[in-house]
Amino acid sequence: MKKIQLKNKSKAVFTVLIEDEIWGILPYKVLRFFSLKPDSFEIDDIQTEKLKEEIEIYVWDKLLNYISYRERSTWECRNYLRLLPVPAEMMVRLNNKAHDLNFVNDERFAEIYVQDLIRKGKSRREISNKLFEKKIPGHLIEQKLQECFTMETKEEIIDQNVLKALRKYSRFSGKERKEKCFNYLSRRGFAYSEVNEKINELIMKE
Repeated sequence: MKKIQLKNKSKAVFTVLIEDEIWGILPYKVLRFFSLKPDSFEIDDIQTEKLKEEIEIYVWDKLLNYISYRERSTWECRNYLRLLPVPAEMMVRLNNKAHDLNFVNDERFAEIYVQDLIRKGKSRREISNKLFEKKIPGHLIEQKLQECFTMETKEEIIDQNVLKALRKYSRFSGKERKEKCFNYLSRRGFAYSEVNEKINELIMKE
């Protein structure tokens, strides 16, 4: 016999603990078929295994729903499962299943993410940092930046961001305006050497 506990995660969903270890979550509409109640009690080994199966089915469905909205990285999926929560071995098993079915692919994620951030005018450094935050391997980050971040793309993004900075600080003039632009652009991952010439060029045209 195993000791089972249920703890409210939300109004309709419970966290299931077996022998004081978290085994995942299940909605009440499933739990009621096991005649389970929130207080502690015991169930036999057959019921326990069936309960674990139902948990994994439900959690897998939750993961599929999570990855259906947009491309996800391995780390995002792992973190999502951890917060549900589920035990480590189930987390690994479901993550591997998602990879085997090609529902999760870090290389595909990195390429789509880089392209999206380029469209938003992000600097190469900022894109790299954001991919690093998603726990994408360094070699994959560099590979996708090499493929997607061309010199032409770099120049377009610098032009776009310098213009934005100059408009933002148009009420200032001279050295103060330049300093504010440099600080603004630096926070967005642009080096002084990348933007100095462009700032001077556009100011001269005003």
